[in-house]
Amino acid sequence: MLPEALEAARGIGDEQDRTRALTELAPHLPESLLPEALEVAKEIRSESTRAYELTLLAPHLPESLLPEALEVAKEIRSESTRAWALTELVSHLPEVLPEALGVARGIGDEDKRALALTKLAPHLPESLLPEALAVARGIRDEDNRARALTNLVPHLPEVLPEALAVARGIGDGDSRALALTRLAPHLPESLLPEALEAARGIGSEYHRAEALKALTATLTPANVDLSFWENALHALGTLTRSNFLETIPNLVPLILHFGGEVALREVHQGIRDVSRWWK
Repeated sequence: MLPEALEAARGIGDEQDRTRALTELAPHLPESLLPEALEVAKEIRSESTRAYELTLLAPHLPESLLPEALEVAKEIRSESTRAWALTELVSHLPEVLPEALGVARGIGDEDKRALALTKLAPHLPESLLPEALAVARGIRDEDNRARALTNLVPHLPEVLPEALAVARGIGDGDSRALALTRLAPHLPESLLPEALEAARGIGSEYHRAEALKALTATLTPANVDLSFWENALHALGTLTRSNFLETIPNLVPLILHFGGEVALREVHQGIRDVSRWWK
């Protein structure tokens, strides 16, 4: 049945319908039919659709067909689409990494360049990280540069201060909160005050709450002193009751550390009182 289904898919005149049929078939095809499936993908005129089909086929292709899939990806003229196709092949063909990074570097659209770097970051060997960092630093838009840098942070911890500085400079509160949320799990104690100040300065309470929740989730008695704890409470005090209460589970170890069981009981009683008042 599968050979007939593949042949039927190939004969579908409408490219969108043909692509949809191939997409549904791809995970079920035996290795003997994969060369034909790749041929069907190669015939797709739309570059973005062709790239999409390549990304779906790649996990199923035997090693012998991967070089052919790579050639199909290389022939895509659009830089951003070619970069996307190449980055999807990287996990199956690690040797394509330098080329994929080179293509990503040449993408004119900064948003798509940052996205390509984001997808490549987990696969980059140490030898290519400096080049990836140079690409990220060359992005002019603060939001996209912050996104590219924050995705390199797990692999290049020394970039953290720079990434945080870029995140602080993002004017849009939503984008700044997102950048801080991504950075939060990696921040050392020395950068926590700066991150807290950046989060506190976000105008929208919703986005400020998101950033503060991410930061409080990383706090422990080992990385917080009394001064920072007081500043964190002041920042949390700018939130409405419901947003503040969502951070309480993150704060329990710190409340116990700085105030003991008495303070924790008082917090618990305060929450119960407020809940009763606002029934």
